[in-house]
Amino acid sequence: MARSRITAEDLRLSYDILSSVSLRAPGPEERANDPPEGFIAIYEPAIQQGLRLSMHPFFREVLKYWNLAPCQITPNGWGQMVASYLLWVITEAGENLTLREFESIY
Repeated sequence: MARSRITAEDLRLSYDILSSVSLRAPGPEERANDPPEGFIAIYEPAIQQGLRLSMHPFFREVLKYWNLAPCQITPNGWGQMVASYLLWVITEAGENLTLREFESIY
């Protein structure tokens, strides 16, 4: 498998990732299912679909409730969650989407 030529700084600039968020590429022996202590694995397509770092509390709550790591949700899944959240906030005059309401949508 070829290594990506995209650097952490490229990602930071392309997706407006805060400097307070630590980014690093995995080593040759590291796998997404076993990230180092204090890190999570995220694939770039998820970021392309709207996942942002630092992660919004709503998305952290969804991951915790379903006991999922961010890389276990497909990029399209991230796109659906982000779109659902944004549409809810827009149509409900700024009210945050709750986990219960999100589940009722699906």
